[in-house]
Amino acid sequence: MSNRFEIQRELTDAQNQLDSLCQKEADSCKTESIGTVTIEPKYGKDMNELRSKCSELSMILEAMDASED
Repeated sequence: MSNRFEIQRELTDAQNQLDSLCQKEADSCKTESIGTVTIEPKYGKDMNELRSKCSELSMILEAMDASED
C-alpha cells in the first residue's frame, strides 16, 4: 500500500486534473444570440472518473487518520 504522502500527492494531482477539465468544460460553453448558454458535455465521463478517484483517495486518507487515533 502507498504511504500517506503518495496518496496525498495522487489526490492533489487528480483534483488538479478535475479542475482543469471543469475549466475546459466551462470555456466550451456557447452563448447563443439570445443570451442562452448551451453546455454540451465533452468531458463528463473523465470528470466522473476523476471525481470517483478523488473520493476513493479521500476515504483512504480518512481511514488512515482514523486508524492513527
